[in-house]
Amino acid sequence: MRKEDLTAHGKRLLQETPVLETLRGLDPKGVNEVLRIVETCAEFARLHAEPKALELDARMEEDPEYFDWDLVRTAGRYRLFSLVVPAVLGGLAGKYMLTAASLGVEEICSACAGIGNMIAATGLGACPLLTPGGMPHWDTVLREIVEGERKGEPVLMAYAITEPSAGTDVEEPHFLAKARIGMEARRVKGGYLLNGRKCFISGGKEAKYLTVCAATDRNRPLETWTVFMVSRDMEGFSVPRVERKMGQRACHAAELLFENVFVPEEYVIGYEGDGMSMGILSIMAASRGPVGAVGTGIARGVLRNFLSWARQEHGGRKPIEEQRIQMEIADMAASIQECRGLVLDHSLAGDRVFGTLLVNPMMKALFALPREFRLSRPYQAFLQSRPGRAASARLLRLLVSEEDMTRLLALASLAKFASTDMAMNVASRALQLMGPGDSEERRRVEKCYRDVKVTQIYEGTNQLNRLTWYMIEHEGSLRVELPRPRL
Repeated sequence: MRKEDLTAHGKRLLQETPVLETLRGLDPKGVNEVLRIVETCAEFARLHAEPKALELDARMEEDPEYFDWDLVRTAGRYRLFSLVVPAVLGGLAGKYMLTAASLGVEEICSACAGIGNMIAATGLGACPLLTPGGMPHWDTVLREIVEGERKGEPVLMAYAITEPSAGTDVEEPHFLAKARIGMEARRVKGGYLLNGRKCFISGGKEAKYLTVCAATDRNRPLETWTVFMVSRDMEGFSVPRVERKMGQRACHAAELLFENVFVPEEYVIGYEGDGMSMGILSIMAASRGPVGAVGTGIARGVLRNFLSWARQEHGGRKPIEEQRIQMEIADMAASIQECRGLVLDHSLAGDRVFGTLLVNPMMKALFALPREFRLSRPYQAFLQSRPGRAASARLLRLLVSEEDMTRLLALASLAKFASTDMAMNVASRALQLMGPGDSEERRRVEKCYRDVKVTQIYEGTNQLNRLTWYMIEHEGSLRVELPRPRL
């Protein structure tokens, strides 16, 4: 694809992100794929998310239980739920998976962060399955996501870690060691019984599959934190309620109840007790950067609507003609550009870790085997066995270093807190300048203000993310430890 063949949006993206334009000169095929994905997200945002944003927000304020399945099916036609599914399975995730996902999420969230979160929740729920411990489910659950899109029946996922008595506590080792854990997974013959509650789970009400973190010993949560995959049709699982939300209403935040939910052994992701390293820190190392992209997207939406408002007459004058407004606009644009740089720093560093893993010759060789063989009982039994899990752990340690993962977590936390705080400041400043008058532009900016607040809270509060960055970069007290083979 030559530059002259790019859409106007693709050309603008390259102009605004010189690092991508430079990278395109070195790897045109890879970056062109990123541009195609981002342009797809931008089209969905323009044609479907932005026109419905205010209407859906108002409807779900009155009826928090409502969920727009028609919009979900539309997103499926754009293949937005396949953004993190590896290309070897028919998904869109390849060499630059994090860069494409982050820039794509930014586009959707510039139109509506609630709709963006509704889509991204499935990607987050699928993330634990992308670790080597989740490989037994690649040809089943991840493939089902791809096939669901093709059939017009999207398969949604969710990620459940927060508990009523433990929120930020469960996202950092020093805090988890002292956390008050309510949920417990008790080992029984053939698997585990899950009992307890999770809360504020994005997309939890509609998800067909959930990746759930729980302690097998509540008195030793750090040592026994484990990741499970739960299907919503398992006996004893229920969703007692969804929250009445201030912002991002298009995506439910649900309370989940587990009452003697039996989870078979093969639904344990990786090893028992590795939940903090592989189920939390490694996932946060991948996902906090895209939360920063949510922030930059919201800020872009604020700036776009503020510009539209400023170009109109108010009291006989157009605010855009005042130099003070022009300088405010320049400050907003500079803040967005700075934080997008942090997000891209994280994404490109992450693609060196995760993207390289997906296109590694050994990984390709595994998936060159016939799917019938990969789904066969002997092959699946091997993946689920201790030798199979040990082989997956060895593969991970061969291809990824703990230093890279730890550094990636620091970059992710930095991009997350800086970008979401920036978006909060941009939205607040725009509302102050616009004043109390009513207009569609002001209503959209006011919605952005409500939407952005939760980005400072989920995936670890911004206070925790600051501490994470400091503990890695200056104190050296936090490190991502990859699972060691256990035979």
